[in-house]
Amino acid sequence: MSKKVILFFPSPLPYERNWHGVPLALLAISRYLVNENYDIKIYTRYLQKNYERKLLKSGKNAICLGISAMTGHQIYDGLRLAKKFKKKYPKVPIVWGGWHPSILPLETIKDHRVDIVVKGQGDITFTELVHALESKSDLKNVKGIVFKKGKKIIATPDRRPVDLTTVPPLPYHLVDVSQCTIPTEYGLRTAPYISSYGCPHRCAFCVEEIVNKRSWKAVPAEKVLNEWEGLYRNYGADSIAVYDSNFFVDENRVREICEGLIHRNLPIKFGNANGRAGQLSRYKPETWELMEKAGCTMILTGAESGDQKSLDFISKDMNVEEIVKFTELCHKHNIKILYSFLVGLPWSKDPQENDEFVATEYRSTLSLIDRLLKICNRNRYTYYVFLPYPGAALYNRAVGLGLEAPKSFEDWTNYLMSPENAFKETIRQQWISPHDARLTAMLTQYIFGIMDRDTYTMLYPRLKNPISRAAFTSGYYIALAMVTVRWKLKFFDFPLDYWLFSLVHRYGGIL
Repeated sequence: MSKKVILFFPSPLPYERNWHGVPLALLAISRYLVNENYDIKIYTRYLQKNYERKLLKSGKNAICLGISAMTGHQIYDGLRLAKKFKKKYPKVPIVWGGWHPSILPLETIKDHRVDIVVKGQGDITFTELVHALESKSDLKNVKGIVFKKGKKIIATPDRRPVDLTTVPPLPYHLVDVSQCTIPTEYGLRTAPYISSYGCPHRCAFCVEEIVNKRSWKAVPAEKVLNEWEGLYRNYGADSIAVYDSNFFVDENRVREICEGLIHRNLPIKFGNANGRAGQLSRYKPETWELMEKAGCTMILTGAESGDQKSLDFISKDMNVEEIVKFTELCHKHNIKILYSFLVGLPWSKDPQENDEFVATEYRSTLSLIDRLLKICNRNRYTYYVFLPYPGAALYNRAVGLGLEAPKSFEDWTNYLMSPENAFKETIRQQWISPHDARLTAMLTQYIFGIMDRDTYTMLYPRLKNPISRAAFTSGYYIALAMVTVRWKLKFFDFPLDYWLFSLVHRYGGIL
């Protein structure tokens, strides 16, 4: 009997862009199966030409089709492909997993293009599911799934978090890694990696409590080092982008990884590692020294707001001064910071109270950023409009204040407002005006993006044509002059320059 399993990673964007990345979620659910000699086929837009035709052709005798999706366009692209697949292979089960199906499994399973939902971490669950489908055994014995049996929907008990000390390494050989490594601020051939699942903290906007039960499970330091060395020696990666929800939970583990990189003399850097400013500001001085020496070059942190009332409202368990101290430490040790801020929290039903709260959020956050820029001018700031996710603590409050959430799996396709379409998309919550939402997109994508000088260094190598390089260089420095003046004056109206930038960003094929 065929041991073929087909996996699809839907496009996260509603238009073509020169974006690449390893579909880590699909590799994670393949790590056991590939060692059992299953024929794993992974398809996605950026890895194969005519990927859709090839996927549909390979469906014959497949055990199942697996699709991983986050909220937004990935649902649309996944459903579009699932419709065609089901029409051609009506008896092959279509299995959905990923963040969104894990958050809303019962809503997801009701769609006719969904046969089974894997909840939470799929490394072991999907493996057992494939075994059950192959042997045609009862799916009730597989923990962590929701499935249809006739007209009945059956949910099995949740599975305990995966013990990452025992799992096999990610099978990177299933994809063409050369197409997935990209230039970043910290390397020319950066490969993505996940070293832990979950986060133990209680941020009120986060759905970790649903997906990972607020637990934190990590790959041991020695195993991380072996896999990073494999990415360097086997695929020529010169840097690692760490996509953990919280890489820095265990200071001792961070020290062990850094000491191992130094001891092995591995010429790689790592960045994008997510950590809490409060916790990192309390790290020992020798840990910071090890991080710098080992090649930690960029940390992602959820700063969220410069307004302490907002930080308390979202249960961030952090104060503004910890953000400042963290920034000083990173600057001292030559580590870049990628800050994430949010605005538009569900504060009140009273429009005037909301307007005043949003205005306070903006003033406090922009003031904080000015303060942080004086410490270091090479960091990156991102700003997002808050949208509540089901399962997060703030979701029920948002619904109580009038949020009209989507009612079906397909409706979640357009729930998120992307900065690329900020001029024409509808804002899906009433705690922030369209004007302020557009301002937020303008700040994160245009003002802060251009002000970060590493943007030029990172994007320039992606252009091969001398004319394109010359046009990009002149355009970048014109935009830099304009955003510098806008930021200094805090003048963000009449955004014609941002509109032109958005067109280039969307259709220029650079980002």
